[in-house]
Amino acid sequence: MEMTNEEIGQRIEFIIEQQAQFASDVQILREIQAADTKMLKEQCRNLSDAVVAVVGMVGRLAEAQARTDQRVADLAEGLARTDANVAELAERLNIFISVVEKYISRNGNSGSGNSS
Repeated sequence: MEMTNEEIGQRIEFIIEQQAQFASDVQILREIQAADTKMLKEQCRNLSDAVVAVVGMVGRLAEAQARTDQRVADLAEGLARTDANVAELAERLNIFISVVEKYISRNGNSGSGNSS
């Protein structure tokens, strides 16, 4: 089965059209790939910036937590000192009350005998 010159020409023309379409499709794919690469690089930069920002916030949060922990420890220490001072003052007040009660009971007995 031999082909005529016209059939060979048609086939060659078909192959050339297919090759041209293929070359066009490859060019479109290259452009899409270049655009995707550019977009991916931009997204990577954005993600990197976001990670740096989050790491910075976590660092500042850790520092703030450390300061808060120190303040709580300082408050607990101050409260312990206050409790000790209150206990000492209560003990001294009880001693003072005892002294005053003894004084009143001595002077009250002698004072009530003198005025009657």
